[in-house]
Amino acid sequence: MKLSVYFLLQLWTFGLFMLTNGNQSSGSIYPQDLLVLTVATNPTDGFLRLNRSLHLFEHRFEVLGLNEPWVGGDVATSPGGGQKVNLLRKALEKYSKEQNLIILFIDSYDVIINSKREEILDRFNTLGAKVVFSAEDFCWPDPSLAKDYPDKDKENIGHRYLNSGGFIGLAPQLYEIVTSSAIKDTDDDQLFYTKIYLNNELRTKWSIKLDHKAAIFQNLQGAVGDVQLRFNDDGWASVHNAAFQTDPVVIHGNGLSKVVLNSLGNYIAKSWSTKHGCSSCQDNRISLDDKKADEFPSVLIGIFIIHPTPFIESFFNRIVQLIYPKEKISLIIYNKSAYHDKHVAEFVKHNTSVYANVNVLPDSVDKDWQARNMAMEECVKINCDYYFSIDSDARLNNTKTLISLIEQNRRIIAPLLVRPGKLWSNFWGALSSDGFYSRSHDYVEIIKNEKR
Repeated sequence: MKLSVYFLLQLWTFGLFMLTNGNQSSGSIYPQDLLVLTVATNPTDGFLRLNRSLHLFEHRFEVLGLNEPWVGGDVATSPGGGQKVNLLRKALEKYSKEQNLIILFIDSYDVIINSKREEILDRFNTLGAKVVFSAEDFCWPDPSLAKDYPDKDKENIGHRYLNSGGFIGLAPQLYEIVTSSAIKDTDDDQLFYTKIYLNNELRTKWSIKLDHKAAIFQNLQGAVGDVQLRFNDDGWASVHNAAFQTDPVVIHGNGLSKVVLNSLGNYIAKSWSTKHGCSSCQDNRISLDDKKADEFPSVLIGIFIIHPTPFIESFFNRIVQLIYPKEKISLIIYNKSAYHDKHVAEFVKHNTSVYANVNVLPDSVDKDWQARNMAMEECVKINCDYYFSIDSDARLNNTKTLISLIEQNRRIIAPLLVRPGKLWSNFWGALSSDGFYSRSHDYVEIIKNEKR
């Protein structure tokens, strides 16, 4: 049984995101202040997610390197990232004498904060060090250094190896660390910090520890099986580490664990609750109510007739009936069924002058995947703001569909299709390590409409 879907792809969005400092919390029992620093040369979706969590928990923060060229290498696949150290060195100059300032440095594209300033300061002070680095189970980028790590004892049982995606410490000590030796932008930042940690004299001098048991930092790579979501009495989610019975508050999707972070990100940072449902779904929504026709975003609608479809005239009528300025809509039509040639020709005849543009793909396009790619390429070519894809066996019962979808202000929106009474849907919610569909932890609850 084939079920066709429609989706909306946003190529441009209304609205601005805050990229500057959040509000400073007050009323802490600690004399220290907390400043969050992160490097983000490009405001990606991952950065915007972190930005949301920082504002939500009222952190004071600074973004380093924004809109500057990234020259630190491809850290996703190889060593690199020294540029982060050099940006941090420059940023810490003005704080190098502030004894009561605690700096929390985190990666920006794959990190979510899930707690306020007071909780983070409490956990830092409890660890009894001046500088604390997050820890993981992999000795990256130089596995040969594993033998140089301090022997395991009751103090460091847990994640053994340093991870530089998150660390926290007093500003003067951190400034001394990042200025202790030179590093090229293309050198590896984690190797830089690892060599300092493995030097017993320097480790003692700056009172450096690793967060072995994820009291503050949870690196997900290699530890996905240890973590689970827990919901408090108010319905909000936290990440619980069952291996160490801790509740880390800085969640880092390092390495190959970014899909897992995406899944957790649907719930933590007050994104979803058992009482209120999806609170983050209301974030950054827009309204087109006060827009004039010429101010509406431009939309390319891709119409795909893959096989003979009953009531095709009704399908086309529902496209025409969409409430949206037609001069802002372009159409591209792919018809693979000769039976509908006359229906397509009739529709084009009556609507070519109505829409901004109406284009029918030629019969020489044999594969529907080719047609779908060509439609999206056309959207890019004409610089459309949104791309809306629909198959002929989907029905638009709401004439405000386009407006409603655009007002959600999301990059991509797709429907959830299920078969009543069966654990079947058009999604699995996760990916396996080899890139195939994998059932997510919340799959059954979503299918049963218990979470939405």
